[in-house]
Amino acid sequence: MRIIACIEDPDVIEKILAHLDAKGEPQAPRRPPCRVPPPRGLFDETG
Repeated sequence: MRIIACIEDPDVIEKILAHLDAKGEPQAPRRPPCRVPPPRGLFDETG
């Protein structure tokens, strides 16, 4: 995740929050897709 904007204007923040409240029930947060675990032995110490 990366920051793409910093909103500091109180009027704009209020409009955004009001819009989100009007949408109703919050949705589950989006998560990145699952990935396959690394192959066995990839990180084993040898020696």
